[in-house]
Amino acid sequence: MITGILSEVGRHVSSRWFRAVLLPGLLLVVVAAAGRHLGHGHALDPGGLAAWADGIAQRWRGRPARAAVDVVLLLIAAGLAGTAAGVLGRALERFWLYPGEWGAGRRRRRALREAERRGSEAVEAYLPRRHTWMSDRVRLLEARIRAQYRFDAGAAWPRVWLLVADEVRQPVVAARAGFAEAVTLAGWGCLYLAVGAWWWPALIVGGCVAVAGRSRSRAALEEFATLIESVLDLHHRALAEALGVPLGPAGLTEDEGRAVDDVLRKGDG
Repeated sequence: MITGILSEVGRHVSSRWFRAVLLPGLLLVVVAAAGRHLGHGHALDPGGLAAWADGIAQRWRGRPARAAVDVVLLLIAAGLAGTAAGVLGRALERFWLYPGEWGAGRRRRRALREAERRGSEAVEAYLPRRHTWMSDRVRLLEARIRAQYRFDAGAAWPRVWLLVADEVRQPVVAARAGFAEAVTLAGWGCLYLAVGAWWWPALIVGGCVAVAGRSRSRAALEEFATLIESVLDLHHRALAEALGVPLGPAGLTEDEGRAVDDVLRKGDG
């Protein structure tokens, strides 16, 4: 009966939502329930786990209505867990990308020591200025575009996005989706850490998942930022022409870049 209910649900929901939200949510809810039964003192007791599973089977034996109600409640809890993981992931994303400058000094000193070790001169505009690597990676994208073309990347990007073809957009969309999935993975790690309040193995699982989510988020953001910079590199001339800024044969000069920026900002600043 349970398999039939899950199959029926699976046919009526998005397969991606089923894989990315419902199934991880089911696993989390089952782990949380089992951990609640075992507790810290018998956290790895297989006998206690088997007895708990036998108790559930006994509860359902000959009572299909109760089994159906429990499964529905389980699915609801799994969906809520998936929603919570997404909310936590978006909160982490906002924190990681927030343009705050606290804590940047340590990363800045480390970058200076690394530049000194390599015998190279550190570029002031490219040194860390924000509290996380991810926030600085976004700032670096803006700084590089400003230094090369003299216009604001944030203001230019929506216009360039309207100019490019679908085959150009697809890798960017995929990279953005990959970043969203990675930060959600970190959100799942936070939920497992919460389960660790009553079942200590979840602390280990949650820590590993959170670290993996953060690592994947960094890699996904690097890919996303690189693709955005690449699109701006390849299509900045089309942007200038679409905005009515005539370009000479040498490409986008400093004066032309400032003219593009002036159009983008509507003369404000």
